[in-house]
Amino acid sequence: MNTLITRYQDAHPGVQIKRTPIGFADFHAKIVQAAASGTFPDIAVIDTPDVPLLASQNAIGDLTWRFASWPDKDKYLEHVRDGVKYQEKFYGVPLRSNTTALIYNADHFAQANISAPPKTWAELRTAAKSLTSADHSGLCFAAAANEQLTFNFLPLMWQAGGDLRTVGDAPSVEALKFVNALVNEDKSVPRSVLQWGHSDVEKEFAAGHCSMMVNGPWTLPSVEKAGFAWAAAPLPAGAKGPASPLGGEAWVVGAKSKNTDAAWQLLTWLADPKNSAKEIGGGLGSIPNRDDTLKDPAWKWNNAVEAFAEQMPSARARSVYGPKYPQMSEAIWTMAQQVMTGERDPQQAADAAKAKIQPLLG
Repeated sequence: MNTLITRYQDAHPGVQIKRTPIGFADFHAKIVQAAASGTFPDIAVIDTPDVPLLASQNAIGDLTWRFASWPDKDKYLEHVRDGVKYQEKFYGVPLRSNTTALIYNADHFAQANISAPPKTWAELRTAAKSLTSADHSGLCFAAAANEQLTFNFLPLMWQAGGDLRTVGDAPSVEALKFVNALVNEDKSVPRSVLQWGHSDVEKEFAAGHCSMMVNGPWTLPSVEKAGFAWAAAPLPAGAKGPASPLGGEAWVVGAKSKNTDAAWQLLTWLADPKNSAKEIGGGLGSIPNRDDTLKDPAWKWNNAVEAFAEQMPSARARSVYGPKYPQMSEAIWTMAQQVMTGERDPQQAADAAKAKIQPLLG
C-alpha cells in the first residue's frame, strides 16, 4: 500500500496522504470509536460487514452519485458491489476480496487412493473418513466461537438452500446435521477445531495433521513452504449448488471529510487494476473480483488462485444482512458450536438461533 501511495503522490504533487496502520485485532474498535467521536478520517479501509453499521451511524459518506457515473462500477461481480451497499446506496469502493476453498494434501490423497478432490457434500464426507488416521484428521476448519465459524458455516446453509434470515428451516438444519456428522459421527473433523481460528487450521495443515482444510488465500504463502504436494479446489457443493463467503475490505470516505473529491479520485485510481494489480493481488493476497480480472494472468499470483477465483461468482456478501449482522453472526456461531459440542441437537440449536435472529431482522 505504501508503494501505491508513493506512486500516486509522485503523480499528484498537490495531494498529501498520511497513512496510519492499525493492527487487525484493534481495528474494528478503533474505527467505531472514531465514528462515535467525530474523528473519522478522510479515507478508511474497513471490513465489508462494517459498511452497514457505519453507514447507519452516518459515519461514512454516501458515494452513490459518484458510483453511478464511475465507468468501472459494472465490472465488479454483483456480490462484490453488494458488499459496499446499504439500503440501496453505495458507501465504499471494493478493495481486497477473498473467499474460501478446499485446500488438500495431495500426498495424503494418493495414499488413500483418492484421485480427485470432492465436489459434493457426500464426496467430502466419504473422503474425510477415508483420510482420517491416527496421524491426521480428514478435514479441518476454523470453528472457534467467533466470526470465523460463521464465515465457514454460512456457505453450508446457502448450499443447502437456506439463509441467515430463515434459520430454523429445513436447509439450516441439514447444514447442522452435516457438520454434526463430520465432527461427532465420523470423527473425521477433530473436536479441537472448536478452539481453532483460520491461522490455527493453517498451521495444523502445514504440519501434516489435516488432510484437507477449508481456508482462505491468506494461507497460501505458508502452505507453499509445507514440504508436501498440495492443491486447491472449489468448496464441495450442496443440494442447491455452490456458494462461498465473500470476505475482504472496502475503502470508505468519512461523512464529514472536507476532501471528498480528492479522496474519490484517489480511490478510483487505486481500484483500477492497471494501477494496482500487483500490489492488491499478490501483495495483499486478493482474489480477482471483477469480470475483467477473473481470468487475467496478472492476478494468478499463486497456482491456487484459480480455485478461489472459480468460487467468486457464487460468493455472497455478509453486509446484505444490515447493521445488526454482528449479533446475528453470534447467534450463528453459537448454534453451530452447540451442535458440534453435543449440547443441542440440530433442530433445537436452529430454533434457539431463530429466536435470537428474528428480532434483529430489519
